[in-house]
Amino acid sequence: MSKLLAIRIDEDLLAEIDRERRQVGLTRARAVKQALSLWMEQRRYQEAVRRDRQGYETHPVKEEEFGPVLGAQTWPR
Repeated sequence: MSKLLAIRIDEDLLAEIDRERRQVGLTRARAVKQALSLWMEQRRYQEAVRRDRQGYETHPVKEEEFGPVLGAQTWPR
């Protein structure tokens, strides 16, 4: 099921959007859907990064966790 959404957009921004979307053959509705989907994806990613950062700040990685593995690696010269 879909819902109708009415929004106001600055005329200059709309002109820019229309130019770009025409080049790739999108309707205004499809361009807005893609933009909102990308925004939601970005928000989810940012939240995941925030949670990871918080987790590592709360529980930092200890030398003994990766030390043996990193010490066993040999790098080409």
